[in-house]
Amino acid sequence: MNVKHFILIILLVSYFNGSAQKIYSTKEGHIEMMAMLDSVPFKAESHNLALYLDYDSKVVSGVLDLKTLSTNNPEIKAMLAGEENPIILGFTGTVPSVDFLSKRHDPIDFNWLIDVTYQGKAFKSQFKATITHIEQVVSMSCLISARGQILVADTGLDSIIKGIDDTIEVQFAQMVLKLDNQ
Repeated sequence: MNVKHFILIILLVSYFNGSAQKIYSTKEGHIEMMAMLDSVPFKAESHNLALYLDYDSKVVSGVLDLKTLSTNNPEIKAMLAGEENPIILGFTGTVPSVDFLSKRHDPIDFNWLIDVTYQGKAFKSQFKATITHIEQVVSMSCLISARGQILVADTGLDSIIKGIDDTIEVQFAQMVLKLDNQ
């Protein structure tokens, strides 16, 4: 191989490496859901929320198999255990901040419009969200926390879980690390 081909290969690899999409991801995110069932409150939570943040576009996407929820309600616990296939809940939303991971900042509060998908149905929901800067010894990170309601009628859960209230309260918080410059 001559020098020109070698330089061309290095330039192409550098270009594609430098322009590759940068994604933060975790498969151990925490999410909680609360609702009323026959006028009795119940809570469900999971530590299996897969969460992705595209550093360039600031799009956050989450995916959760509802079968990973643990709950204090025996009826819902039995229903989830009885399902053979995954029960996938997904959401996507764009964080309206130019670059919250590059410098110190005060908490950023915003109304976060997200697209939710559940069992082939898609609908929108609005969450109250906050991005809080967390200073660590050698690195920088932010905590993204959000809280909102999902209308049960949008999901169709009211036909599966008899006696469930009109809304499900959802909240999650996830630490995202500063993008390392390469």
